[in-house]
Amino acid sequence: MKILREFERVFETHSIPYRLEQKNENHYLYRTDEEMRDAGMTPDNVMLDLVFDYKNEAMFLGMIRIPHSLRGKNIGADLVGIMKEWAKEHHWVIILESAPENLLFWQKMHFSSFMYETYGFWMMGYGAKSKLIFKVKWTQMKKHLYADIDV
Repeated sequence: MKILREFERVFETHSIPYRLEQKNENHYLYRTDEEMRDAGMTPDNVMLDLVFDYKNEAMFLGMIRIPHSLRGKNIGADLVGIMKEWAKEHHWVIILESAPENLLFWQKMHFSSFMYETYGFWMMGYGAKSKLIFKVKWTQMKKHLYADIDV
């Protein structure tokens, strides 16, 4: 898939070791060698967690995180730019959950908040003219994303 090769190009450009893990047919995780510890998150080595929902024409960004020593070098912005280009090209939307402390980053990336989830995250989207479109797609998607969890 072209978008995956683009992500890998960014990791290689910045000499970030990575491995791609495919959780299921449409769910991809990129991991690195470094375990990252961030406030409010379980320590692990996931850099990028993406789900492609072909039925709803939406990409769900479960996580984006750059190793600590490489933060502040626009690597995250480059990865988001690749996602945005892919979404535009395919006429899809991108949906993500944002912790309150990350809202400013996502707003800078031109994502709009469209609802607040009771578990403390803002739902944000990119690529639709109406926040209602995000809400409808999110309602449909989350049933499958969190099938093992009661949402």
